[in-house]
Amino acid sequence: MAPVLPGLCDDDASIDATVSAVAAAGAASVTRLVLHLRPGAREWYARWLGREHPHLVPRYRELYRAGAYAPQAYQREVAARVRIAARRHGLAPAGVGEARRPAAEPGPPPADQLTLL
Repeated sequence: MAPVLPGLCDDDASIDATVSAVAAAGAASVTRLVLHLRPGAREWYARWLGREHPHLVPRYRELYRAGAYAPQAYQREVAARVRIAARRHGLAPAGVGEARRPAAEPGPPPADQLTLL
């Protein structure tokens, strides 16, 4: 579930609607990723935000003043709301790194051990 955009889709109703759609699509778990703004994307997004949602510019300046990532406290707050929505919709929240790890594929059936002699 990415990116979660502060002030645009981080409220309870938006999170619940997204998690509901994820569950309806057949997912077993959900993980979230709050927007990060690296150089290049940061400048482009700042111009877009100022043009389309100027009332959010002060909030973004506060959240991203220290760098590309929102503060851990904000990320934990979003994670908690996603966990609540996930439980409500019968999904498990994905663990750290789990979303990037492919599901284990079954290997070939075990073969009989051959003897050398």
